[in-house]
Amino acid sequence: MRQKPIFLLLFSLFLAACAPQSLPAVTLSPLTLEDCALTSPGGQQMDARCGKLSVPEDRANPDGRQITLNLAVIPAIKRTPQPDALFLLAGGPGQSAVEAFPAMLPMLYNIHEDRDIVLVDQRGTGESNPLRCLDDEDESLTEEQVLEKLKTCPERLDADLRFYTTEIAMTDLDAVRAALGYETINLYGASYGTRAALTYLRMFPERVRTLTLDAVVDADFVMFMDAAGDGQAALDKFFARCEADEACQSAFPNLKSEFDSLLSRLGETPAEISFPHPLTNEPFQLTVTPELVTNMVFNTLYVPDLVASLPLSIHAASVDENYVPLISQAFMVNAGLYDGMFYAVTCAEDAPLISAAEAARRSENSVFVDRTVDFAAVCAAWPRGQVSAGFRAPVASDVPVLILSGEADPITPPWHAEEVAESLSNDLHLVFGGMGHGNLSSRCSINLFKSFLESASLTSLDTTCVAAVQPPPFFVDFSGPRP
Repeated sequence: MRQKPIFLLLFSLFLAACAPQSLPAVTLSPLTLEDCALTSPGGQQMDARCGKLSVPEDRANPDGRQITLNLAVIPAIKRTPQPDALFLLAGGPGQSAVEAFPAMLPMLYNIHEDRDIVLVDQRGTGESNPLRCLDDEDESLTEEQVLEKLKTCPERLDADLRFYTTEIAMTDLDAVRAALGYETINLYGASYGTRAALTYLRMFPERVRTLTLDAVVDADFVMFMDAAGDGQAALDKFFARCEADEACQSAFPNLKSEFDSLLSRLGETPAEISFPHPLTNEPFQLTVTPELVTNMVFNTLYVPDLVASLPLSIHAASVDENYVPLISQAFMVNAGLYDGMFYAVTCAEDAPLISAAEAARRSENSVFVDRTVDFAAVCAAWPRGQVSAGFRAPVASDVPVLILSGEADPITPPWHAEEVAESLSNDLHLVFGGMGHGNLSSRCSINLFKSFLESASLTSLDTTCVAAVQPPPFFVDFSGPRP
C-alpha cells in the first residue's frame, strides 16, 4: 500500500451539498446566487446562497478558456448586517473551502449573526475545476506506482497547470469580493490558507479590514523542508507531556522506549495485517513498516483530540502488535485533498527552493522521513507556474492581524508565526499550550475571534483565557481518560 503523503491538513473534511431550493435567484452581476444548504459532519444544515463565477484560466488572456469558481455565502441573520464579510480560506493546499468549513460553521454562529460568511473553492478544488491525481482505488498501489501516477498526472488533468498558483487564486478571490459587492473584507486563513491570506493582503491591502492567521506559513516556509524537524519537536513535546502527566505515566511508564522498540522491530520484520478500512469499512490489507508508523504518528499530532489516545495506540502496537488503533485514527486526518491542485501550487511555489542537502541535514535527528526527495521527483515532471518577484517577501502591513498557534503543532509550530510577525506592525500572536494544528476550536479562541471581528482592534482583547486552554486528557484504556 502507498504511504499517504504528509500534507498541510487542518480539518477533517466533510462534504457540503449545494442544492437549489424554491426561492427565486438573486443576481449580483455577473454572479447568480441560489438557495442551498451546507451540511456539517453532525448532520446539521445551514442555509446558504451558492453560485458560480466564470473567470479566465489564464488571467493574461481574458478571452481564452474560462473556468468556474464555486462559492457559498452564509448570509448574516440580522436585517442590517455589517458591510464587511468574513472570507474563510482553506488549507492544504488542496482543501475545498465549501467542503471543509461546514464543520466549523456551528461554532461561528455568533459571527454570522451580524456578518456574511463567504466560502470560495480555490481553483483546482471542490467544484472549481477540481484537480485530482489519485483516488481510493490507488491505495492498493505500491509507493513506486503511486509516484509514477503522480508524475504522469498532468497528462490526465483538464487544466493548464501553470495557472493554479496562489497569486492567481487570490486574484480570483478579489473578483468574487467585487461580484458580491463588498468594499472591504475580513480574512481567516488556516495553514496554507495563511499563505493565501497574506498573499491577498500584499496584493489588495486596501480591501482587508482584519486578518486572522491560524497555523501560520511564513515567507521562508518551503513544503517538507522543516517537516521532519518540526514533527520531531512536536513528538518530543508529546512524550514529555505524557511523562509529566500522572495518569499517562502510570499507565505507560516506558512509552518512549516502547515506541523505539516498535520501530526497531518493524524495521527488521514488517507486519502484514488485514482489517476493515477506517473510512470505507471494506477489507483492507496493509504492510506496517517504520515509515508507515511514523507517518501515522505525524498525522495524529495535528489533532489534540486524536493525540489523547496516541499513548494507548503506541502501547497497543508495541506490546500487543495491535496496529489498528494507531492507523485508524490517523486515517481520520488524511481525507479529502485535491492532490492535483496541491502539486500545481507547490511545484511552482516550493519545489524550486528545495535544497536536498539542507533538507537531509534538518531531518537527520528525526524519526520522520525526509519527504523532499519524492516531492522533488514528482515536481520535476510537472509544468511549473510563475510567481512574482515579491511572492516570497515578508508582508509588511498595519492592518490588524490576529495570529493563532499551537505549541505542539508538528507542521507550523509558533516559530513560523514569529517570522511573519516581524514585518507586521499591528499584530497579536497567541500560543495555545500543548495544542496542535489549527486553534479556532475552543470557546476561548472563538470568543476572541468574534471580539476581534467586531472591533477590528487588538488592544481591547482580553486574552486571559488562552492560558486555560488545554489539550484533552490522555486515554489510559479504550474506555477513555481517567476521571
